[in-house]
Amino acid sequence: MSKSKNPLKPSASNPTDSADSPVSLVAKESIQQRLKSAWACAPKAAKRADKNVEHVHQLRVGVRRANAALELYAPLLPRKTTISVEKQLRSLRKAAGPARDLDILQQRLLRCDADQREPGVDDLLAFIQSRRIKAQRLVKRAYVHAKQDEFDKTICKLVKGVKWRGKGKEPNFDRFAHDRFEPMVARFFAAGESDLSDIEALHELRIEGKTVRYAMGLLTPAFGKTLQKQTSVFVKLQNKLGLINDHASAIDFYRKLLSGKDSKGCKKTINQMIQWEVAALESSRTKFMKWWTPERIAEMRQQFATFLIPSDEPIQ
Repeated sequence: MSKSKNPLKPSASNPTDSADSPVSLVAKESIQQRLKSAWACAPKAAKRADKNVEHVHQLRVGVRRANAALELYAPLLPRKTTISVEKQLRSLRKAAGPARDLDILQQRLLRCDADQREPGVDDLLAFIQSRRIKAQRLVKRAYVHAKQDEFDKTICKLVKGVKWRGKGKEPNFDRFAHDRFEPMVARFFAAGESDLSDIEALHELRIEGKTVRYAMGLLTPAFGKTLQKQTSVFVKLQNKLGLINDHASAIDFYRKLLSGKDSKGCKKTINQMIQWEVAALESSRTKFMKWWTPERIAEMRQQFATFLIPSDEPIQ
């Protein structure tokens, strides 16, 4: 008896090597790879974070990359199964979020020279470490729930259900890629040209930038080296906006901590950290705005325009 093929096992051939391949074949390969990678990060984040905090970070990145694939290929996916997969991914991401934020805060405090720390810093560090232990329980719980719900089988079911669901003939990957990527790029530039004096606007730009960046990894076969040249710019963009987000998150955390009952003995240090984070936030935002100039935006627009030509007849 021949064994049935496991959709989570990498195929011998890689249909994503050809822009002329039917989009359903490329979608199966991409969704399979990204969901498998995200799920592989979950047990490490749940069980080995004490050995390496990057496991939690990799889980968050893996989930974002998987979500990018689901968004890109949404027209080909079975709705009910997709909802189940997205729900599990959302649970994993939400559980990993607080743990990752606390890891960043710990790393920042630990960079201070131990001999020059004020007593309150050690108290604050101990408090954050205790919070981190509790946050880790949420990561483990999310992983256990996903495993009990047989998330791996749900992934298999989703991959098997990928097919062209449009009204017309199934397009090749090249045509589909152009049709789906152009609106993502348009949303990114709309966010980039908004009033970025508002921290929420910067956060929106960061989200739209991530969407484009993660989609790039899926669309290279359709656009080739021209698209690859844009990757380095988006890496810089995300690093700069990520730093701003870290400072903003730290300020929010410290202010909430200050208003609670758990900050006894640390109030002076917390106020000092808020002042430092506010100054660092303004500095990083100023540096970003000097980098994110109208000239840079115009240059990026022009580069995208060389290979992104809107179709007169959108795919139905």
